[in-house]
Amino acid sequence: MRALQVLAVIALGLFLIGQVRVGGRAEFNAQGFFLWIRLGRFHIKILPMKPRAEKPPKEPKKPKKPKKPQKPKKEREPVPLPERIGGALEYAQALLPVGLEAAGGMLRGLRMDTLELELTAGSPDPADAAMLYGEANAALGALWFPLTKAFKVKDGRARVKLDFDAPGITVYGVAALSIKIGTVVWIGLRAGFKALFGALAVRKRLKLKRRKAA
Repeated sequence: MRALQVLAVIALGLFLIGQVRVGGRAEFNAQGFFLWIRLGRFHIKILPMKPRAEKPPKEPKKPKKPKKPQKPKKEREPVPLPERIGGALEYAQALLPVGLEAAGGMLRGLRMDTLELELTAGSPDPADAAMLYGEANAALGALWFPLTKAFKVKDGRARVKLDFDAPGITVYGVAALSIKIGTVVWIGLRAGFKALFGALAVRKRLKLKRRKAA
């Protein structure tokens, strides 16, 4: 009975860990580009990086003693080029669908937690400002619709502002992507097993071909 309770606690713990979301957040504004990585509720800033402190110069290393010359190894007979190309193609045919399936699963599992795009059109001349406003609307549509079509967006906002004091078109954008740890582990394990069995099957076929050719 106690063993079942321990297993239940372990299963519950793994399930809860699998629900934790990992990902990243990017922001672009007038100050530059900023990037964070996310683990659950924690965010770690990685761009822009803090300047590293200068390390003191290292002391020159003592010259190493010359090594004794090693005996030349026996070279193996090179595999014929057609055989190498054929083997590589068979591995590619077996593993490429697995990789594409895993990439598609990752893409479907990704969620856009935040997507915010703001374009500001500005010019002292009202006619120029109106023209820039139209261009900004067109540019925003060209950015917004492909992104919302490719990802599931939880919180999305897009707007165009008019500011007669702004120098031309300025851009502000925030995007935060995340995926569950459990989804990553499941896709990785599934793809790993498929790739392993596919590679073993190709290896077996190539061995049979070599035996027949010998």
